[in-house]
Amino acid sequence: MNTVTGSRVTIAIGVLAICLAALSPSATLAAEPVTQEKKATKASQVRSNAPASKATAPKLASTATAGQASSCFGEAPILNKLTPDEGKAGDKVTITGNNFGKAACFRGVSFGPGHPAQFQQANDSITTTVPAGGKKGLVLLSVTTASGENSKPFLMK
Repeated sequence: MNTVTGSRVTIAIGVLAICLAALSPSATLAAEPVTQEKKATKASQVRSNAPASKATAPKLASTATAGQASSCFGEAPILNKLTPDEGKAGDKVTITGNNFGKAACFRGVSFGPGHPAQFQQANDSITTTVPAGGKKGLVLLSVTTASGENSKPFLMK
């Protein structure tokens, strides 16, 4: 009988903790006026010694314009074919497939871990060059986008 009462008490305490977390002061800070938020930002910029970032997020004036922002997420890339499927440093390789996404969302091509390659992306193909310094033998040629990664075996000569 104590175990049933003990589990009821545990559940009640858990529900109480969730309710208190929902009412915590950190949740109410989001409702403060924008002018106070700007003052806090300026004060933190004065104290910071870190260099300012050059990349800034696009400013969205309303929920209507927020819906028009470009999204990088979708389906993971699909690699259909590598032409050729073997090569040495400096050789050109064409990757054909689907779901490579927009150029801004494309992350990269690599020939095994730690061996990124330069590339040119088109709608359904990627042209890349085998990088120097990779290990010889079978490696995974990987294509990475914001939505995922896919790989095919490639023979480094």
